[in-house]
Amino acid sequence: MYPKLIWNLARIKANCQIMVAACKTRNLELVGVVKLGAGQEKIVRTLIAAGITTIADSRILNLQQFAHLPVKKMLLRFPMLSEIPSIVDIVDCVLVSELVTIQALNHAAQQINKKIEIILMIETGDIREGLWDETLIFQTVASISSLTHLILKGLGTNFACFGATIPTVAKLNQLTMLKQKLEQQFNITLPIISCGNSSHITIWDSPDLKPALNQIRSGTALLMGLGLNDEPIPFLYQDNVWLEAEIIELQIKPSASIGERGLDAFGRVKEFNDIGNRVKAIIALGRQDCAFEELIPFEKGITILGQSSDHTILDVTDYCGQLVIGDIIKFKTTYLANLMLGTSCYVKKEFLEE
Repeated sequence: MYPKLIWNLARIKANCQIMVAACKTRNLELVGVVKLGAGQEKIVRTLIAAGITTIADSRILNLQQFAHLPVKKMLLRFPMLSEIPSIVDIVDCVLVSELVTIQALNHAAQQINKKIEIILMIETGDIREGLWDETLIFQTVASISSLTHLILKGLGTNFACFGATIPTVAKLNQLTMLKQKLEQQFNITLPIISCGNSSHITIWDSPDLKPALNQIRSGTALLMGLGLNDEPIPFLYQDNVWLEAEIIELQIKPSASIGERGLDAFGRVKEFNDIGNRVKAIIALGRQDCAFEELIPFEKGITILGQSSDHTILDVTDYCGQLVIGDIIKFKTTYLANLMLGTSCYVKKEFLEE
């Protein structure tokens, strides 16, 4: 059955083992982020077998798929108030910033008599999530100290997501200074500074980094072998996941549409470069599954022309091989492609273990 997203679990396991060892030598706890897997238990089991002790995901529906697995579970995205009652019996650690959410989490944990760890997220410039104002940070920590069923394990931050801000030693060391000030002010111990994602690899060997920076949350490095700016990490495997799709039409057609044009299926104006007739293939995959801009054909001579909701049109004129109906075209996938394809119920998931 196609289209099919294929995960090479053997290479992912190798990546994970390499990263676990590399983090250990740098006094870093490695949290395995599995949101790219969209709830696939086989991926989680692979990471556990490779030494991961904490699994993190942004979606509670995914974490529910792993509830029975013997691994610590972290909720990455701040919980909605409406979902807090359904998460406290599943998660062990939650990233948070809003006091009202923290109080609701404590109340729900109290109802089932469970202690839940929290990491207070601090804004360091990526302008996505986290507390920015230092006064508010201190007020929030003061309020947390009176809560009975939450354990403030430390501080966290994020880089290279929404604001594309790269991690720096200076910003992270400011976070350690904040940790010290909070510990002194409230006479507490904050054992964790969760200092970001796979992008942290670019600076993790800086001699100026403080030892208090002791946790990273990594998914792209483990599953795709990529780091900051989607650059390959030299000591990890890439091409651990790819897409295969089936040709459903193969014909010679004009390169430009014929007749008066309106808007396409998505309300956009289309322009064509008329270069005469071309050999075109249609594969059974559409924008509903994945945007074509996030796919790269493995074979030379194949160009993606565009999509409708259910079809992707290829120019295969320059392909040196022989194609027929039913042939399979293989594509490299970006991070965003894997997110989209992993979520689509119309895309089969297959796992290679050797």
